[in-house]
Amino acid sequence: MPVTKAHPSLVQNRYVVLGAACMVLFIGIGTVNTFGIFEEHYTNHTLRNEPPERIIVIGSTAASLYMILGVFAGRAADLIGYRPCVFIGSVLMAGANFAASISTTYAQLLASQGVMFGLGLAFAYLPAVSISRALFPGSHGVANGVVVSGGAVGGTALPYVVRTLIASRGLGESFRILGYISVAALAPACLLLRPPTPTVPIWKRQAVNGRRPPIFDLSLFRDARFTSLLTACAVAMFGFLPRYFLLPSSAIARGISPTFTAWLLGLMNGLSIIGRVGVGWYADRYGKVSALNLSFILCGAGHLAFWLPGVMVPHAQGQTTITALFTSFVVYSGIFGSGFIALFPVVVAHLFGAENLASKQGLLNTVVGVGVLAGPSAAYAVVGVGEGRRWELGIVMAGSFMLCGGLLLWVLLSRPLKLAERTRRTSV
Repeated sequence: MPVTKAHPSLVQNRYVVLGAACMVLFIGIGTVNTFGIFEEHYTNHTLRNEPPERIIVIGSTAASLYMILGVFAGRAADLIGYRPCVFIGSVLMAGANFAASISTTYAQLLASQGVMFGLGLAFAYLPAVSISRALFPGSHGVANGVVVSGGAVGGTALPYVVRTLIASRGLGESFRILGYISVAALAPACLLLRPPTPTVPIWKRQAVNGRRPPIFDLSLFRDARFTSLLTACAVAMFGFLPRYFLLPSSAIARGISPTFTAWLLGLMNGLSIIGRVGVGWYADRYGKVSALNLSFILCGAGHLAFWLPGVMVPHAQGQTTITALFTSFVVYSGIFGSGFIALFPVVVAHLFGAENLASKQGLLNTVVGVGVLAGPSAAYAVVGVGEGRRWELGIVMAGSFMLCGGLLLWVLLSRPLKLAERTRRTSV
């Protein structure tokens, strides 16, 4: 498989560039993973007259829009350059925080914190997670695990920052401070992230066989390996986000304090650093597809083994037991149930080559993102509202989709991979 050569300046400063890519995810994914704290404030104050299933749309929009728009953002990164896309995304993400600081209605918060932030993350995300393949071709799994861990660090630190800021400064001032943090953190990425090879605008590219490169390359849909990967990932990712939204509210409903709940959310994000780098190490040594498959299954199993008993155990057994089960789920999920996020670009590059990786990953993200968007709202719909909320239904739904996605990946992809390997050996 050909390895895309990196720009010389990228190789010389590759650790600095990797750090800049980390900061993109620190702000982008870290902010998205903090929505549970905002949701709690909206439910009790700013949007207290809105039902929970509507409030959750704000967070799920930001969390899924960057994936749904991947087919456009990824192709843009490969055609016009990484740095222009990162700059556009950075302006939108920082601007979304400033716009949210003056938002007082549901529609305004949806437009700023949801749509605007998600659009900005869409432009910046794919260059950030695609650059590691050129920087560290021999250890792509670990390198991308480090990049994606930037989101985990953000998801660890920002919940505490946001909760403290809202309590002391109010919602508007909290958003403005987040905006300033975003500007400072994203500026290096705007300067340092560039594509592994010089980007030539599509209108300047020479025609091949009388045809210029297409604006959107959908040829991967003719590959059975890609459609199998797409199907399995779409199913699994439907169950991905509910834990970030349901965990805080379900923990508080079971008698765990809001302060400890925020700590649990931060702990889950923090421990996912170990999981993402660890699964990258596993992928580099034992197989990238098998690592993705295992990560899906382990994540789903954790929902049923720890979180589900945590919401079902009677209060008579003591608050200590409930807290221990929630903490066990957070520790398990952070270490064993978060690594798949780092593996998508790694698996795509492994199966389909590293050329135009942002476009290929964006195509996968677009379809998968539909499930990511629908997952939290579907979970809230089955949980219900009021005193009779059925947390166990949402947890079983999320865990089952993760398990099914892992099993589908094994069932659907095994035959196409064998055929591809047989074809490769025959051609050699």
